Amino acid sequence: MRCGAKVVCTDQSIPERIRCLAESAERNRCDMIEKLSLKDDAMLASHAEVVRVCPYDWGKPVEEVICVLDGTKAKFDIVVAADCIYMPDFHAALLDSISLVMSERGIALLPFALHGNTKDDEVWGIVDLAKEKGFNMDVLKAHQLTPQCNTMDAKRGLVHNLRLTFNPK
Repeated sequence: MRCGAKVVCTDQSIPERIRCLAESAERNRCDMIEKLSLKDDAMLASHAEVVRVCPYDWGKPVEEVICVLDGTKAKFDIVVAADCIYMPDFHAALLDSISLVMSERGIALLPFALHGNTKDDEVWGIVDLAKEKGFNMDVLKAHQLTPQCNTMDAKRGLVHNLRLTFNPK
């Protein structure tokens, strides 16, 4: 939003999740407009109005997500799936959805932490699965953050980063 991007935020089709996501987007929009109006940057402030929230369950048809911004079927140049791969049973659906919404020259960024809910190797299995599905997969540098609370294992604060692109045709 701050750099002029048109943004669509999605989460599972659970009303409470969508409400929270919409409230967060609205707070960011108001904050951005307030800060930009102080700088008299009307062009960038106008982009704050171009953020949408919509429910989406991975693996389902993507038409609503793609059309929610301006009614066109333009795909996204950047897809961010933050902390979404800790449940390996959903890897295939997530990757299928990314392939349907990402533009041919786009990138998908998948930052995540290992939650300890399953074996780490199973979470990392997304790398091989992405390659099987025709993506290029880069494992980027991990960053150690402070875990959310003292009782959390430090590895929950280690944010791994994956970057997906389509294989050139």
